[in-house]
Amino acid sequence: MTNVDQCKASLWLMGDALDPDKLAQSLDCTPAYGIRKGDIYLSENGEEIVASTGRFQITTGWRTGEPLDRVLQELLDQLPDDLASWAEINSTLSGKVLCGLILDSVNEEAEVPASVLLSLGQRGLSLHLDIYDSGDGPVT
Repeated sequence: MTNVDQCKASLWLMGDALDPDKLAQSLDCTPAYGIRKGDIYLSENGEEIVASTGRFQITTGWRTGEPLDRVLQELLDQLPDDLASWAEINSTLSGKVLCGLILDSVNEEAEVPASVLLSLGQRGLSLHLDIYDSGDGPVT
């Protein structure tokens, strides 16, 4: 399997009714980020912002030289398999898996096997790819 230079995968669940504590309990995991609609958070430059919707994130963090499918599977392994739970989550929230990819050259590729795509689809999660050229600067 072809490896991109760096990649990460993050689950994002969003919605006005999102309760990060309840969702963490339902998914049996601790989020990297969780906020309710109306909560105040600080922007990168220290400005106070009111959350326009709730957001819950779980992430693998950046991986160097690992296949995207392995990173996606690592994220999926943190999530429950119970599709009834996912149907309940999807009744009030929208979800996606966001993959950040940093390419070392102009012609790299990554493959996501059907089994991983099926696992995402069964959970009602769309797949979003955010692709960068390594010349774009360091990843934080």
